[in-house]
Amino acid sequence: MTESIVLAVFAAMLVAGIAAGVPIVWILVAGLALFSGYALKQGHSVREVAHMAGSGMKSVRDVLILYLIVGMMCAAWRASGTIPYTVSVCASLMTPPIFILMTFLACCLMSTLMGTSTGTAATMGVICMTIASAMGADKVLTGGAILAGSFFGDRMSPMSGSALLVAGLTKTEVTKNVLRMAKTAAVPFALTCLIYAAFGFTTQHASSMPQMASIFSRSFHMGWVLAIPALAIVVLSLMRVPVKKTMLASLVLACIICIAVQGVAPQDLPGLLIFGYTSTDRTIASMLDGGGVLSMMNVASIILVSSTYSGIFDGTGLLRGVCSKVWELSNRSTPFLGVLVTSFIANCMACNQTLSIMLTDQICRPTEGTGTALALDLENSAVVLAGIIPWSLSCVAVLSFIGAPSTSVVFACFLYLLPLWTLLISYAVHHDKSFVKKTPGQLLGLTTDDVAQPAQLPLAA
Repeated sequence: MTESIVLAVFAAMLVAGIAAGVPIVWILVAGLALFSGYALKQGHSVREVAHMAGSGMKSVRDVLILYLIVGMMCAAWRASGTIPYTVSVCASLMTPPIFILMTFLACCLMSTLMGTSTGTAATMGVICMTIASAMGADKVLTGGAILAGSFFGDRMSPMSGSALLVAGLTKTEVTKNVLRMAKTAAVPFALTCLIYAAFGFTTQHASSMPQMASIFSRSFHMGWVLAIPALAIVVLSLMRVPVKKTMLASLVLACIICIAVQGVAPQDLPGLLIFGYTSTDRTIASMLDGGGVLSMMNVASIILVSSTYSGIFDGTGLLRGVCSKVWELSNRSTPFLGVLVTSFIANCMACNQTLSIMLTDQICRPTEGTGTALALDLENSAVVLAGIIPWSLSCVAVLSFIGAPSTSVVFACFLYLLPLWTLLISYAVHHDKSFVKKTPGQLLGLTTDDVAQPAQLPLAA
């Protein structure tokens, strides 16, 4: 009973705080106080609670380092002219009616290459949002398309950390999981493209794309060499170089171009990387200003605070009562519904994609009979739902990088359609087990693993 009250209070705090416009980091700090109080009431000492929280913070060290690199890279890409040049090229290939659709597709491609939503947002996402600002496109809608495209590859790229994590947890092969993910995503992907195409042709927009090259040439020396940092991202991603090394290589190249091509003084470079890029040209400033280490401070604060939750949840068993209820739900309906509900709760409470995946796996492992089935469930729920929870770290990071409002989550269509489509498939499979042997089931990549008998609940309510 106490656990339910604590969770309900935290949920109410989130809703009320967001509605009142309270910064998410302060809501999470209040949540930390709430969960710490629960741990103390359970009999844990202050030192034990601090150790629980500290264990969670240690797990996000590498994530924080990556975000700081991304912040510096965003500033360097702006100052070097990489973003202006890429924007100019992309703008010449786009027309306003198909801009939203092309934004989604471009981010899908980049995220599949890189395997990371944050890296995609910091590169292709920033480029697309810059074009949106120049042409007067709806930033909320553009942000939704970027968000959806960024998580497309985060879910199913062989380089994705979440895909590798899911494969490791479920003891499955990532390449086979990717093939099944691609097949189940085909219909939601097609529907998302149709929706974004419809938005493009029905919303008001500029009659023509502005002449970006002439605008940027006022402040930058333009030329193909400026594209080298962006090309490095693509080439190194194809070579499966780790994301951190890929970002660092691109950062170094951008810094060299800043000095050698754009004439940035070497002594000014540290300040640029820390405080971000600023332009004296008002038109360019409205599109390009930003980046830098300081731009990541809000995201870093959210990561640090929310990471403490994992240790406290693990040490207190706070979510155990919820686990048994969700398992019962799975037995009454379909396993995927149980996984979907669990992953939603986990993403809301943990605010962290990695932790949400791990919690959902731990809680829902008995609901599916095989790791193959559970792997697909996790990818189609916990991984993508992290992108539509406004206070989730993954969502906050993407929206922070591109400067989009939190309401953009409403238009991240793919991230809604995929779980709903998977739920329909799950109902079809578990109400007619022969469906996996029929042509539609085979086209969806289903096998007998998807109808295997689930285990029994190992946790006490």
